[in-house]
Order: sequence, then C-alpha cells, then structure tokens
Amino acid sequence: MKNFFGLKASAGSGKTFALSVRYVALLLKGAKTRNIIALTFTKKAASEMSERIVSLFLNLDQKKAELAEISKLLGISEDEVINKRDELKSDFLSSNLKIMTFDAFFSTILRSFSLNLGLNPDYDIKDISSDVFKENFINQIAKDEKLLKSLAFYILEFSKGQNDFFQTIEMLYENFSEIEINGSVSYPSDDKVMSLCNQIKTYIQNKNGSNTAINAFNVANALELCEKSVIQKESLNYRTFSKVYDDDLDAYFDELKDELYKYINDLERYKLNELNQFLKIYKDIKTELNKKLNELSFSDITRLTNELLYNNLDKQMLYFRLDGTISHLLIDEFQDTNVTQYNIIFPIIEEIVAGYGQTGLGSFFYVGDIKQSIYRFRGGKKELFDKLKNDFKQIEVESLKKNYRSAKLLVEFVNEKMKDKFNTKNSDEEDNFTEQIPNSDKDGYIKVAGCDDVVQSCVDETKRLLDLGVQSKDITVLCWKNDDIKTICDSLKAQNIPSTDEGAMLLKNSKSVFGLINYAKFCLFEDKIYRQNFISYFGFEPTKVKLDLHKTANECLYYLAKMANISMQDLDILRLFEISAGSSDIVSFLFEFENSDEKAINSDSFGVRVMTTHKSKGLEFDTVILCDKLSKGRQGKGKFICEYDINSGWQIRLNVTNREFFDKKYDKLIEQSESLDKEEEINKLYVALTRAKNNLIILKTNNPDASRPSYFSRYELKSGKVYDYLDLEICEKGSISIEQNNKDSISKKRKKIELASVEKDTTANKEKEYELNLNSIYFGTALHFLLEMTKGFDEKSLRYQEDALRDKFSKFLSKDELDEIVTRCINLVNDSDFKELVKDSVIKKEQSIYYKEQTKQLDLMSVKNDTITIVDYKSSKKDIENNKKQVLEYTKIVKEIYPDMKVCGIIFYVLKDGIEKIII
Repeated sequence: MKNFFGLKASAGSGKTFALSVRYVALLLKGAKTRNIIALTFTKKAASEMSERIVSLFLNLDQKKAELAEISKLLGISEDEVINKRDELKSDFLSSNLKIMTFDAFFSTILRSFSLNLGLNPDYDIKDISSDVFKENFINQIAKDEKLLKSLAFYILEFSKGQNDFFQTIEMLYENFSEIEINGSVSYPSDDKVMSLCNQIKTYIQNKNGSNTAINAFNVANALELCEKSVIQKESLNYRTFSKVYDDDLDAYFDELKDELYKYINDLERYKLNELNQFLKIYKDIKTELNKKLNELSFSDITRLTNELLYNNLDKQMLYFRLDGTISHLLIDEFQDTNVTQYNIIFPIIEEIVAGYGQTGLGSFFYVGDIKQSIYRFRGGKKELFDKLKNDFKQIEVESLKKNYRSAKLLVEFVNEKMKDKFNTKNSDEEDNFTEQIPNSDKDGYIKVAGCDDVVQSCVDETKRLLDLGVQSKDITVLCWKNDDIKTICDSLKAQNIPSTDEGAMLLKNSKSVFGLINYAKFCLFEDKIYRQNFISYFGFEPTKVKLDLHKTANECLYYLAKMANISMQDLDILRLFEISAGSSDIVSFLFEFENSDEKAINSDSFGVRVMTTHKSKGLEFDTVILCDKLSKGRQGKGKFICEYDINSGWQIRLNVTNREFFDKKYDKLIEQSESLDKEEEINKLYVALTRAKNNLIILKTNNPDASRPSYFSRYELKSGKVYDYLDLEICEKGSISIEQNNKDSISKKRKKIELASVEKDTTANKEKEYELNLNSIYFGTALHFLLEMTKGFDEKSLRYQEDALRDKFSKFLSKDELDEIVTRCINLVNDSDFKELVKDSVIKKEQSIYYKEQTKQLDLMSVKNDTITIVDYKSSKKDIENNKKQVLEYTKIVKEIYPDMKVCGIIFYVLKDGIEKIII
C-alpha cells in the first residue's frame, strides 16, 4: 500500500469504494482508529462514509471485491485478511471513528485553544441572526457620521443593495485579515481626466468635427467616461473622427487613457480602504457577539482557527500535539477545498509526508475530481488538487478508469462529448479527462431532443416514460436554477403527474415532522392554524398540553410525540430528535428549524424528483431528464472582482465598465475570471451528464439566442460573442431500461425514431409563446415576492425591498418589467379597499395549511375582529374561473379551522391599468 497516494476519481468510478478500502486496510495493517482522521465536507457525507466503513469491516467476508482489493493492498491472502479482521473486531466495535467534516475538525482545534482568543470552549455552533448582526453593525457605524455617509454611498453607488454589501463583507471576512493596500487612500480627483476631455472636445470643435465626435467626450465625470464605447478603441482613427483625426488627437487620447488609468486605480485604493474600515468593524462586531452569545458559525470557526494558527499560537506546539493523534489523514472531495481550509491542513500534510511525525511514518490519501468542482462561488479552488501533488513529489496520483454507475451508451456518450472540453484547457496536466470504461453490460438509453418549449417537452417526456412503465420515483428532472424547479413542478402537477421539489425533500416538510412541529406550535401559541395542520396529517384532535419551557427542545418534542402516539420508528422523527438535541429550549429550536435545510430521510419516496444540478452532485438516479437553461444567467459581476491564483494569491479589483481596455493587469484578471467561470459551467454539465444509471434524456433549446440561451447548442450573438459549451446533435440510441421492484431491469425495445431538424419559420410562433409563458411565470413570481418581502403595506416599505426584487429577478425580467411590478404593487397598497382590509388587522403572509395530504399556500390572511379574509394576488385575468374556485376552496378550509369566525375571500388583480377585485 502506497503511503502517500492521491486518486483522480471521475463520476461513478468507485471513489467511496477506494476510500473505505484504504481505511479498513490501515486498520488491518495495525493503525489505531484514534490515529486515523478522514475529512469530508458535509455531515451527510461523513455519516455515509462511517456507515460504509463499519459495514465493510463487519461484513468483509461478504464483500468480495473489497476483500480482493484489501488483500492486494496488504500483500496477504484473503483468509489472512479475514483472520486479522476477526482479531481486531472487538477493539473496532468499542472504538470511535474520527470521520468528520472540515468544520468539525477545525472546531476540535479551536476548542483546544479557544481561551487564547478569549472564547469559552463550550461555545454553540450556530449562525447569529442576520437581523441582530446587521443592527449591531449599523449602530456601530452610525457613531461616525462620516463613515455612515460612506456606507450609505457605498450601498447606493457601488452595490446592488444592502444584501449585496453584506455578502461582499462576509466573503472578505472569511478570506482576509485585512486587505493589503499600497499608496494613497484619499478620495481621488478626476480633474486631470476632465481637463483632457475638454481639451479633446475643443480640438474637435476647432476642426469642425461632428456632434457625434464631440459627444463621445461630453461627460460629467471620469466614471461616466468609462461607460462610453470610445474608451474601447486603441486609436481614434475610425469613421466617427475621420474628419478631424491626426496624430495629435491620438496623443491627447493616449494621455487621457493614462490619466483615466491612474484615477481608477486611485479610486480602487480608496474603495478598498473603505472596505477595510467596514471589515474591521464587521470583525469586531462578530467577535463581540461571538463572546456575548457564546456562539460561532462555521465560517467563524474556520477563520478563527486560521487566525489562531497564524497569529496567536506557535504552530509547532499545535502540530506537535496534533501529530500525537494524527498519523493517517484521508481527505474526500479535495477539489472543493478553499484556500483557508488548505492553509490550515497543509502543515499537517507536510508533517505526515515529510515523515517526521511523532508516531513514526504515517500515511496521506486524498481523492477528488476537478471535473466536478462546482463550488467556486463559495470559495472552492480545484487548482489546489494539483498544487498539492506538485508541492510534494512523494505523493503518487493515479486516475480511476472504470465506471460502475452508468450503462455503456451513457458512459460512451460522456467520453465522446466531454473529452475535448477538459483536455484543451490551459493546463500543464494532460490527464484532466480519463476516458471511462463501462463496467455495466447493459446498453442503456440516451436521447437528445430539440424543443421549442423545454418545460413542455419535459412534461411530454415524463408522460412517455410513465406510459412505458418507468415508475415516477425513478425519474429525476435536473435543471439549473432554483426558480426553474417551481416552473417544472407546476407544469407536471398541471398534468396530474406527482412531483417532489427540493423543498418537499426537506425534513421540515416531511409529513410526520410537519405534523409534530405544528403540534408544538399549537401548544405554545394556541393558533388554530397549527391545530388544523396537525389534524390534517394525523386525523384526530390534538390534546393541548402545557410545555415545561425549562426542558430542552428534545425532551419537549419526545413528550409531544408520545402524547400524539407518533411512531418512534419513523426515521424522519428520529432525525428530528437527533438535531433538536443541540438546542436548549423548544421556542428557539422552532424558530431555527424554520430555516433548516436538513434533508428528509424518506425524501425520495413520492413522485418525480425535480432538483438543480448543484444539489444532484454526489447522487445517482435510474432515469434523468436533463433540461436546457430556462433563463439567462446572472448579469454581470459584483462591484469587486476577487480571484485567487495559486502563484500570486488573492487579487481584488474594482469592477469598472471598460476598464480592461486601458488597464492590462485588470484585463488579464477579467480573462482569468471569465475562463474560470466557463470551466465551472463545463464542470456543471459534466456533473449533470453523469447522474443517470440507465436512461438519460437531454432537452436542448432550438434556435437559441440572448433571451433563450442554451448549454447544448453552439450559437453566436449579434455582438459576435460565441457560446459553445456543448454542441449536441439530435440522436436516440438504445432502449428504455425499466427498474421494477429492485429486480433486474427489463428492456422494452422501441422503434427507432428518426428525428429531423425543424424549419425555423414553423417554430417562430411556438418560440414566442414559450417566451411569453415563461416570462409570465417569472413576472407573477416576482410580484408575489415583492408583496411577501415588504414589512408594511405602504409605498415606503415597498421601495425598501425594491433592491431585493431587482437583485433576485434581474436575470429573468427586464428593467421595464421590474419597474412595472413596483408600480403595480404601489397601486395595490394605495387601493382604498386594500388599505381598509389591512388596517388594524393581524396579517399572515404566505401562510401554509396542510389539508387532506396537500399543502395549501395562502398569499395573505387578514384577521380583524371576528372576520378572516383570504387574499389572493393575480397579475393577469386569464383564468378567472379557476382563480375563484381556488380562493373558494381556501375559504372553506379556513372556515373548518375557525368555525366561529366569518370567512370570506377576495382576489386582487394587480394589473397594468389598475386594480380590479372579485369578492368570494
């Protein structure tokens, strides 16, 4: 067995097999569990790894492939392997496996030395409420009027809004102690830039140049000049300036760009210095709240551990102590490691690989796949995988070549379509992509279909699969954005096809957990909505009990589960008990649980699953329908571009329009950033294409353009920019493979369908209809979002949430459409009937009601005196009868819950020309 070893493991190539085999081989070779640490990124992955290793160790005699591999690694017979296992079984069963997340590992380090940072070692791990934190941060800023004005200016002029500002600061907090700034930090003057602009204008006027030529330099300030297309030119020797051009004009122009370069760099230093001030206050507030509340978030733990090791502690002392317990280190999914995590673990790896450990020669193993690196947005740096190998020549790296997941045609399809996408990258490595050898004897089924309406084609393909005998639970639809999920689920449900979105896969939405949580809320808050939600699931009237608030959340939930006679064998209920054990009181837990993204254990038991590619990573499905993009991607970058280079470290630059045309270093950074963005898009495609085991259907958009983008077709915009992620030909190979009750799949031979491309003129109307339908969905969703987010129903409250609306929906809707949504909502809150309805009322927005095994979502419920009014918003009047039926159903449900109250409904049609109402 190689002591220092790395594996490049393509999707489905047996990564978990290799890691678990190595772990067990280390045990059988004599390593103690207390000296082996295995690290991964999520609790779920750590739990699955532990289960896999325990199962392998205890059932080794039944695991023929693993047994053979361990025998090979140790150089002994299989019988000897089993004998060694039997000798160690008693010790193994009484030991504690150190298989954990990076966060948990860093927390063990931090707890050991927390007093060095003034923290108690018994801190709780949880995120501090964002509202509490923002309030403390702004209160501190407000003590300095100049700084407060600077913050307001920054948020308004250099950011999309408050949320974007705090996201920027949090990113800096996680990665930097402070931002390094060279040179002056005073606010720069653009006088020299403006003086040169005026000289050029005068020069053009004196030569009787055109108004177009003069207006090219007619700007109010230097930043406005950057917006002008003329800055993109190397010379003014082109048509606009043909009448006035000479070498002197270009000399002026070159001087102008030089001064603009200096001004923007000075402005960048000033803005970075401002960020530094905000970052210092941000860190101080974080530290103060951490100590006051005795709570740390995972990002706090990682940053503080890094700070501890590099500023507050002799590293040799820490690693000397750690080395007494770590002889063998195994790391999973290494391509997702961020820079700070890498910096913390690097010296441990260095000690092990150098062979100077306190316990003698140890071992290091890491595994990952840079092709599946899709977490750049949260700091993952795939480059670190190869950097580690290059830094330590003792580490041997191999690639796994066999695919154990997918059928033959699917493996061959990925080999053919993806090989050139990886091996032509700007990399010294020539084995970014290793063609996989399929282990399966089955052909499987692959189809690429062109379509005018991707969502409708997805529904049609799903119906076809169901008609052929594929079970709904075996079908997974993959898309690209969270907003796409609702669009697809709604379309499936409209055709009576049951579907499960990512929200339904959450533990908090599991039926049994939902019922128990509502029982707890009923006992605490006495609201009849919670009582009805309990009845809808359990089918009987809950007994209201008084909870002892001095008891823990776990004790309260266990008591309520017994009162309701809930099965203690329900895995989701057991998981709820497990995570509630970390909360001291039931009230706090209920509020925290509202934001939980914990997955339900039984989440895959009902309907077609619809999820994003990001969430599908690490999973596999029998049948996958992969949809093309349904909307444009994120428009533009933030106000600061932040990139990491393994040679030069972090770079932070102010993002200014057209800066790349007069700043070569900035231009190089932009190229690097765009290249990394495209590489990650390719990686996401690779992840999506490798999830299916037997059947893969790809739906690609016909005739893509700027408003209807595509991952699966090459296309060129009017600007000349080319998008060529993949260029898939329409095809259909193999036959649908159907899984039935986990028995061997059977194949249904289908007649080969010859597909032909559709003439463009016959699809124009369908394309227009597709755009209108999808656009209407986004428009309605955005309108509901703004009304949900506003705290008070008045114009001021709406305006306050306008930035959030634009931030979330700018990639789907135009500026005019977003302006119209704001105007429509203002008309609604100013409507006299609506104002009277919400005045002096108890308002509940987006209220969920569980009724007859379905969750109903009310836009708004207004309670005033003895009357409850159910309010539904609509952005169009195209389906009035169904709208009325829907609201009538809501009123009947609520009347059952509140029989002593008057219940009525009203539909507000929030239209372009005004507000219309229908009272139910």
